[in-house]
Amino acid sequence: MSINTIVAALALETDNDPVAGRALQLARQHAARLVFVHAVEDTPPGGDLPVSLDVSALHAIVKRNAVDRIRQLTGNLGSEALVVDIVVETGKPYQVIDEIVQREGADLIVIGPGKAKNMREKVFGSTADRVVRTAREPILVVRTSVANPYRHTTVAVDFSAASRAAVKAALRLAPDAVIELIHAIETPLAFEQAMLRAGTPQKEIDRYRRARASEARQQISASLEEHDLPLIQTKLRIVHGDAAQALVRFTRRGRTDLMALGTHGGNALSQLLLGSVARHMLHAAGCDVLVSA
Repeated sequence: MSINTIVAALALETDNDPVAGRALQLARQHAARLVFVHAVEDTPPGGDLPVSLDVSALHAIVKRNAVDRIRQLTGNLGSEALVVDIVVETGKPYQVIDEIVQREGADLIVIGPGKAKNMREKVFGSTADRVVRTAREPILVVRTSVANPYRHTTVAVDFSAASRAAVKAALRLAPDAVIELIHAIETPLAFEQAMLRAGTPQKEIDRYRRARASEARQQISASLEEHDLPLIQTKLRIVHGDAAQALVRFTRRGRTDLMALGTHGGNALSQLLLGSVARHMLHAAGCDVLVSA
């Protein structure tokens, strides 16, 4: 399934937005239509506004300035065979992004990781957190400034439909990249310490860990084959420890330029709480992150 429409959300907080570069690269690669989006907050910052101020006129000026900045960021596209639209609307960023994604029938959302700017965002999450919680389309969270095509993709997998969706999304986004699967086995440290105190030799504990890894390999391979995703020549890496920390450590070793993972989204609870692994990856990964529900 091809990527036909990409919606890229720009914060316009700096003079160089990596989201713009990555979105342009993907639009070229997939010959996709690209829609740049920026949201202008309903109420300008700074407390009480002068009574004589025409807020609608102010918003109109801010929107025009935003369009000009986006054009500067994206450079001169006149010589390229790209279809690029710029949309600037007033409202809460995550709501504006969602409305435009639905209106344009987007196949992919590209966004930056964002930072919590106030107490409300620290509690409920940044714009990126909220978009990841609610969107049904794959979301690419751009964490690096490198805009070359992805060459090495790693997909975090378990035995769920969400991880199979992540494999499909990664293959769709970067069809020419080398793909690798990674699975984290979490064995509580207290359990292994209890085994040692009970007199279990370290060799037996190591054998137990290898047996769990072998079983995980078999289950993941069977799960992928059952859903027509055999990936016969794909490497499956098994790591031990806390999943979120293990995945972040892996991304920081420079072995991959894109990490894909699935969230167990699509229900009311997932819209309130972003999974701990996904949240940790959004804010700490050493590469770009592709999230699919």
